[in-house]
Amino acid sequence: MVRTERSKVMVNGIWKNLPLHLQGNRVTVNAQGDALVLQTDFKLSIFYLRSGAIQVIVPSQYSNRICGMCGNFNHETEDDFKIPDGYLVQDTHVLGQSMCGEPTLLSVCTDAEEQKYASEVYCGILTSRQGLFSTCSSVLNADSFFRSCMFDMCTTHGDPAALCNAIEAFSATCDKVGISVLAWRNTTFCPVACGPHSHYNSCTSGCPKTCSSQDATGSCGICEERCECDDGFMLSGGACVLAEDCGCWANGQHYLIRETFMEGECEQQCQCLGNGKIQCSPTSCKTDEVCMVKDGVLGCFPSSPVTCSAYGDPHYITFDGKAYSFWGTCNYTIAKTCGATDTQFTITARNEGQNNSATSSLNSVALDMEGLHIVIGKNKQVYANGGQVRLPAKFGSSVSVFQSGPYAQVNTNFGLRLLFGNARLFVQVDERYRGVLCGLCGTYSGSQFDDFLTPEGNTVANPHEFARSWKTNDSDWTCSNGSPDPPECHPDLEDDAYTKCSELFEDAFKECHWFVPPQIYVSSCVSDYCISKGDKAQLCTSLEDYVSACEIAEVFLPDWRNHTLCFADPLPTEDPTPTPSAASCPWSCDFDQDECDWEQLIQDSFDWTRWSGSTPSNFTGPAGDHTTGSGYYMYIEGDSVFYGDSARIMSPVCHTTGKQCLSFWFHMYGMANAMLLNLYIFENNRASKIWSRTNNQGNSWYQGQVEIKPQHPFQIIIEGIRGSNPRSDVSIDDVSIMHGACDHLSAEDLDLTTLAPHPSTPNLNDPHPNCSMNCDFESDICSWTQMVTDVFDWTRHKGSTPTSMTGPSSDHTTGSGFYMYIEGDTALHGDTARLLSAECADPQPQCLQFWYHMYGSSWTMGLSVYLLQHGNVAKEVWGMREDQGNMWHLARVDLRPDVKFQVIFEGRRGSSARSDVAVDDVSLHRGACSDLPNNVAPPSVPLTKPVPIQRREIPNALDSCGISCDFDRDICAWTQLATDVFDWTRHRGSTPTSMSGPSSDHTTGSGFYMYIEGDSAVHGDTARLLSAECADPQPQCLQFWYHMYGSSWTMGLSVYLLQYGNVAKEVWRMREDQGNMWHLARVDLRPDVKFQVIFEGRRGSSARSDVAIDDVSLHRGACSEITFSDTYGNSDSIRENNMMKSNEEVAKKESWKARDDKITARQRRSLLFRERSRA
Repeated sequence: MVRTERSKVMVNGIWKNLPLHLQGNRVTVNAQGDALVLQTDFKLSIFYLRSGAIQVIVPSQYSNRICGMCGNFNHETEDDFKIPDGYLVQDTHVLGQSMCGEPTLLSVCTDAEEQKYASEVYCGILTSRQGLFSTCSSVLNADSFFRSCMFDMCTTHGDPAALCNAIEAFSATCDKVGISVLAWRNTTFCPVACGPHSHYNSCTSGCPKTCSSQDATGSCGICEERCECDDGFMLSGGACVLAEDCGCWANGQHYLIRETFMEGECEQQCQCLGNGKIQCSPTSCKTDEVCMVKDGVLGCFPSSPVTCSAYGDPHYITFDGKAYSFWGTCNYTIAKTCGATDTQFTITARNEGQNNSATSSLNSVALDMEGLHIVIGKNKQVYANGGQVRLPAKFGSSVSVFQSGPYAQVNTNFGLRLLFGNARLFVQVDERYRGVLCGLCGTYSGSQFDDFLTPEGNTVANPHEFARSWKTNDSDWTCSNGSPDPPECHPDLEDDAYTKCSELFEDAFKECHWFVPPQIYVSSCVSDYCISKGDKAQLCTSLEDYVSACEIAEVFLPDWRNHTLCFADPLPTEDPTPTPSAASCPWSCDFDQDECDWEQLIQDSFDWTRWSGSTPSNFTGPAGDHTTGSGYYMYIEGDSVFYGDSARIMSPVCHTTGKQCLSFWFHMYGMANAMLLNLYIFENNRASKIWSRTNNQGNSWYQGQVEIKPQHPFQIIIEGIRGSNPRSDVSIDDVSIMHGACDHLSAEDLDLTTLAPHPSTPNLNDPHPNCSMNCDFESDICSWTQMVTDVFDWTRHKGSTPTSMTGPSSDHTTGSGFYMYIEGDTALHGDTARLLSAECADPQPQCLQFWYHMYGSSWTMGLSVYLLQHGNVAKEVWGMREDQGNMWHLARVDLRPDVKFQVIFEGRRGSSARSDVAVDDVSLHRGACSDLPNNVAPPSVPLTKPVPIQRREIPNALDSCGISCDFDRDICAWTQLATDVFDWTRHRGSTPTSMSGPSSDHTTGSGFYMYIEGDSAVHGDTARLLSAECADPQPQCLQFWYHMYGSSWTMGLSVYLLQYGNVAKEVWRMREDQGNMWHLARVDLRPDVKFQVIFEGRRGSSARSDVAIDDVSLHRGACSEITFSDTYGNSDSIRENNMMKSNEEVAKKESWKARDDKITARQRRSLLFRERSRA
């Protein structure tokens, strides 16, 4: 029950409308007057009043069997103040804090205020012998109610609502003993607000008209104050409605007419038709959705799976991200269901010892569930219930096993996914398993603190003790639990290990750092390198461990070997364009034996299937393969997926260049519309479509040929797209590549290969110097192109976007034209769409200017700009995250290209559909952005009638409120909240953590500012600054400067308006990196009473979370009506200060050489690793 909710309560995480009947009427909850009343069949009653007062009635059998704030019910008041640890206290404040999770700060009344609130005009009315309550107070002791009233009035500084709540609580208690105090309310003193079609009655008797017996309030026939329905209306779910608008009841829950809801495990969608009639129809969640409760509502929501990893010697990373190592060689439980779930499963893995080593590695993995035992061994050999099976294989409708690149992969329809190969194991589960798992992968509770949970239910600290507790009984496997201590490593070898393993911090792996932090993998790499005595092959295996984790996170690093020690030089040859061979293009395939190292793309919603004979669906697909008629081919099964879903397979890398002919056979037979077969060439980290066919081509195999002219190593991607119905079985067979031109090309093939130029070929006719990037998107998207490998695209649009409360209402250029945006309603959390510019052959300083719009409540939505050079090297040069307000913002980005270059705009879909990010009016200018004029005009939207704007004089900051502060002398009248786990720090110069925080204050460049030090807290910790109280309750404008620079995920800054002593409302916030600069913020405040301001800094996912504020001031009036002057600092000093950070980093690097003579190799390695980890 929530005080602010009077018409619904939350039951097991789901909001239920009142009145409510649970467990066959054993528990009922309804609204009676101003109270929520819970009653049970064992005579427990709870009355929760709108005033916040709680009354609990328990039957006599619970005497001396309860504890808490209400005492122990042993009929002895002397021992009621007993705290949880058994001690008896006298101070009620100590008693309350012992029952409270977080202490509260209390306001204290002055003597004058106490005298005022004790008068009969306020709390004294309760104890007055001549007042309205004299009859009741002569029977009931009103002293406790008087003290509570005084406490609330002092805490809220005399809030009238607190007085009304106190009187209401005493009046309700009087009613309980049969003494009714009538007419203590009136239209100006404590009035009651009733809902539509109802009115207040201080003494209502008789039972109200209801749509159903379940709508009854539970009390009638006596005099009580309540809202009653107007004539012609009746109660339905606590509201007054007409008879034809009566709602429905289902499973003790009330639904409004035409309201829809899910039932069971989301297998039925039902709608209330009115007057108790409910219509249900079968439904199910999509393949990428899970049935769960979110925000109190049962429904189908996008799945966000978590991954547990086991790799190396071996190392484990739990579902909640806890990393540890264990060297046992037994059979261990990796993950199992330890709570109530619809499907119970257990995953175990055998570890085997390594030759001449005390370490181990994964040997095989087993999945057990009801009636099915699947074992995956080395070389992707799969056994089911004791017999070996050929892949792909299906087991009923719930489990399928198939080859996916280097893994044997198990997919299920109950939220579990498993991949095993090359001694690496990845286990993925979705939200339905939160808090019900155990084993070496931890508990998936959202916290690492309980990951080391043993089968006995104990949480231990030692990884070896934890891991050996999950050893299974396996008489066929001789083993030991290994040593609890890692093998010793010589300091010189360890130093070399850190140097080589720190390759993971370099640019070759940079694209994945955001998604898979490399620090854990560097540590495990060092361990494996030491154990292998510096073996290069083991080093490359450790780097591959990180690359594999990136691929599971859907980040692909195809060229990482070229930039590491693992790079293998190609064999020398005299022929610059050799004929392709099995060594250079090892992917010609007839699919009769296997998939010839073609890999399924893991991020797809379904996969290609290797098959022999007819496909399962009728009237679609081939009857046999193309090669012999009795062999195997690859196809997509349209029966198991949805319209528009795609499946892709990618070839191994081919190192031959020059003209070549790609040949293949395809079969497209079926009645579905929009089924597709596409081929792409993937070169220089870009994919370009080279061939395509659509819809039914007849029940025959056809040959396709494509001439390609790659200039670099490349791969081929084959994409099948499911059409409008299951008759969409697209097939391929006999893929090969030959040197030279194709023997014969169809007209369609010729058109595709000649009309679509290779993306790496620049257009030499591009105008100079703008390089064809300038675009206002009015006519088209100019020379910008969509990236075909993205899961969704940017949209050219005019007017408001379809999703409410997000996106712009018009373009920036004219207010009636077009712009580009990403539609958050068509994608999933984390999906990205990219716009690629034409190539610019002008490698000198450039300024990219554009306008962007980021408005919406979605968490982690974002916009990034990348500079693409050397064909495939993309560097992020600008980024913005989360809501930036419902307006267009100007951005200017300095580009420093070395060679010909392109620009990428990347839009990222956040946690909800309110993620519509837009761009408009893109232009490129030669030279630095600082050379451009600053007088950029706002959008020129014509007005139908001139509107005069009256401006106020420049106001002075409200120094009387004590809020204005530049922090140069002290923190003025601001105070730290004592209940926080860490505090804001007053500081000057750079913050201690590298690559985060400002290099100087905003005011002068040499003064002080306030910041939160991310190195002193953990993820999610907050620190709050509280202002002095301001007794000026009228519109105010809060102005301040903030600095948010760092790579930490979810770091943030929020501003709260605090009123009534304890009511805090968030009025402004910013999240994540905003660049290494100070930003101005202005926030409109609309206080009703005396108020305070809170600045809350939030520590993100890493130590690079230094959020800073400076130059805070408060001004009377709305921000839009005030003309501000730049009181603090100037642009030159700010620009100079922003450069200090980079200069400091350079100086830090140059100081390494000076320190080398003073520190040992181990110390140098440790310092280097700490610096790289922070970076």
